[in-house]
Amino acid sequence: MTVATSQPLSAALKEATAAAHEDAEGSRFMEELLSGQLNRGAVAEFTGQLWFIYEALERAVREIEDHPLAASIVDRRLERQVSLEADLAGMYGSNWRDAIRILPATMKYVSRLEELTGTGDAVPVIAHHYVRYLGDVSGGQVIAARLGTYYDIDSESLNFYDFSAIGKIPPYRNSYRAALDELDLDDKQRQHLVEEARRAFGFNSAVFADLAQRHCAL
Repeated sequence: MTVATSQPLSAALKEATAAAHEDAEGSRFMEELLSGQLNRGAVAEFTGQLWFIYEALERAVREIEDHPLAASIVDRRLERQVSLEADLAGMYGSNWRDAIRILPATMKYVSRLEELTGTGDAVPVIAHHYVRYLGDVSGGQVIAARLGTYYDIDSESLNFYDFSAIGKIPPYRNSYRAALDELDLDDKQRQHLVEEARRAFGFNSAVFADLAQRHCAL
């Protein structure tokens, strides 16, 4: 799929990834999780997979934070690894590292992030940054509320969804999209970013499919 260069990058990204985004958001696992059909074990395992993803993502992002293209995108206030570790300690106890296990789809996702780390190419890392963080910022409050209500999980185990450090969400989202639109990318880089964003959504869908196999009834 060729990306229209006449569109702002944020609009082109949204349009080009719409189907992949819908597949991930509408996955069976997420639908059942957010409608209260699963259990606390499913929430805990999902949180564990997020830790593996963010541990790899944040290493990749820190490698590019001084890159000219990344300066306006990277924001350490978005980082989730420490929040996830607090959540996992609340869900599993202090031995949470021994309790979590990486699923095959998560391993593939992590492998891709590790492959990008240290290459010096900021473009694909920005794509993964966009898919994960903008999605978390946009949907985090609703997800946290539902997990708390349906699974009786207290806020001390839902730090992952707390983005109070960045201030009000709508202005932050708008500024993030504006920063994307101002990136000085040539056509090839623009295409690469969009393709990698679609790939990132695919990785997320695959993780949800693995989780559905383990937690959703046949």
